[in-house]
Amino acid sequence: MIFPFGERVPVLILGGGLAGLSAAYHLGPIRNLVVEKENEVGGTARSISIKGFTFDFTGHLLHLHTAYTKKLITTLLRGHFFECQRNTAIHSYNTTTLYPFQANTYGLPDFIIDECLLGFLETYLKQSQHKIDHQKLNFRDWCYNIFGEGISKHFMIPYNEKLFQTSTKSLTVDWCGPFVPRPLLEDVIRGALKPQEKKFGYNATFLYPKKGGIQALALALAHKIPQSQTNTEVEEINWKKKSARLSGGQTIQYEHLINTIPLPELLNRMADLPKGIKEQKKKLKFASILCLNLGVNRPRISERSWVYFPEKKYPFYRVGFPMNFTPHVVPKGCSSMYVEIPWAFVKGKSQKSILSAVRRGLIEARILKAHDTFRVAQFLPIKYAYVIYDRHRNIALDQIFSFLSNQDIQSIGRYGAWKYSFMEEAILDGKKAADNIPRPR
Repeated sequence: MIFPFGERVPVLILGGGLAGLSAAYHLGPIRNLVVEKENEVGGTARSISIKGFTFDFTGHLLHLHTAYTKKLITTLLRGHFFECQRNTAIHSYNTTTLYPFQANTYGLPDFIIDECLLGFLETYLKQSQHKIDHQKLNFRDWCYNIFGEGISKHFMIPYNEKLFQTSTKSLTVDWCGPFVPRPLLEDVIRGALKPQEKKFGYNATFLYPKKGGIQALALALAHKIPQSQTNTEVEEINWKKKSARLSGGQTIQYEHLINTIPLPELLNRMADLPKGIKEQKKKLKFASILCLNLGVNRPRISERSWVYFPEKKYPFYRVGFPMNFTPHVVPKGCSSMYVEIPWAFVKGKSQKSILSAVRRGLIEARILKAHDTFRVAQFLPIKYAYVIYDRHRNIALDQIFSFLSNQDIQSIGRYGAWKYSFMEEAILDGKKAADNIPRPR
């Protein structure tokens, strides 16, 4: 395998997902090499086409908030995208209510509305009387202090324990930010009395490519960079000598390294790590999931963008409907779904039993009908799906990133930076990493 820059490259980029491709793009004239172990770029923002269906690795939607990324991404996609309005719901107690739960309890059984509304009012009054440092609370206690008992026990706690597959007592609140909307008192009251049109959260609108799935964005970025090498994995990094041994046996010397592969995988490949860094690596926790992509032999099985499922009786925690993002990802007369399932449920089970349980749940939730058939059922395990924000995470990352920085290594993106984030942030992480590379004089 011969690279265009020989055996030495100023910037080596590990991983051809959006963060890595963005870094390469924003390096401009600085020579760089992106290495990607899969046969295509995109990382978890890849797409797969089967029998006329196009599926992503779960929901990947472009929520854009900065003028820079809006201009960049719309230019890269050259107008070939739809701008969608989020149409999202929660299904619980055999009822479908609007998102977010904490501001939309209308339609639930009366006793649940009472518990949620009165619990929020009680918490609201306590907050006005006592100052509480919410950052010091675990996620469970934070929910009780912010939303009250009803909202916490009927949605916030069961849903997030299903998602992260761990006790909410062990989670910090560092990840919440824009991901957990905090409605005003009047919003909670109004949403208990009637359906409301007000949108909450960072993802009320989003862009999605017209054709090709979300990978259309990764491919557009890849066309703008000097070199990416697919089917190539980094096997070992000699951080003392600034060299990387790649699959196939070639060794590349680098001056700077930008990492976007999962942080534990980077550290696993670094020989002779200091003992303290090895110990901190053990503290990096994550949740795995199965993405089950389904092609259904019936059109418009749902009007929703996606639906949340907090209850244990459903094996999945979220179901999304790509055919509502663009009609070009399904054959005529069909629908598509991505079904996100905690690994705790699928571990040790056969694909047949998983599919059967999912089908029963979708019928009970009134998404599928008994006579519906699947044209496609695609099983995509995602090992590093969600970073676990526990009390060890920040201390571990401080020490790990300090060590990496001293070796001219930046670790970025959702998995490289070991965080909960979205695609726009991956793009911006790549730009920031590129800006940190010294320009030749």
